Amino acid sequence: MRYFKQHILVVIISALSCLSANAEITVNELFFDESKPFHLKILDVIPKEGIVQIGNDNAENTIIEFMDYFCGYCKKVHPELIQIANERNDTRLIFLQHPILSESSKVLANMVIAANMQGKGVEFHNAIFSVEGNLNSDKLNKIIADLEINSAKLNIDMSKEKVSNIVNLSSFLANGSGARGTPTFFINQEFVVGYISIDRIKALLN
Repeated sequence: MRYFKQHILVVIISALSCLSANAEITVNELFFDESKPFHLKILDVIPKEGIVQIGNDNAENTIIEFMDYFCGYCKKVHPELIQIANERNDTRLIFLQHPILSESSKVLANMVIAANMQGKGVEFHNAIFSVEGNLNSDKLNKIIADLEINSAKLNIDMSKEKVSNIVNLSSFLANGSGARGTPTFFINQEFVVGYISIDRIKALLN
């Protein structure tokens, strides 16, 4: 934890520029408030539009994944995570943006946050990971149409500074946590780097 605090302080200066005054208070609590586990405090820092969540806020177990939509292992683990959520009503999944593989990764991350602002973030997120073969503009447009997302509003929102700031903040926190690649998880308080099997995930749940 000492290493983490030293490392994240290096990146938090940049992250602060993304936040409102109220969020800055939450960042201070990230370091000094010991009443809540660190992985849950991350969720207090990131604006609600930046959180793609499946499951109840009060679930006993929390699985947080820092992910990239072009990450093959993120795509591989996704149906396994959904299976866990479907099998257990005591577990919530939270997907946070960490677009590190390409500029296209950043575009998709912004697009999902913008869709989340229309209440379609979970559906869009799941649809992206369900695409067979390479993801292209035709497939994305079909997803948008099928989900009845307002494409004009989506294009406007995904270009907003607020959306870019949310994605940047999520990545800053991922880096500060030690996520050098994707996927990276918090399974409750356990920090796991890289792909993890469904059996190991289940073993880490309460």
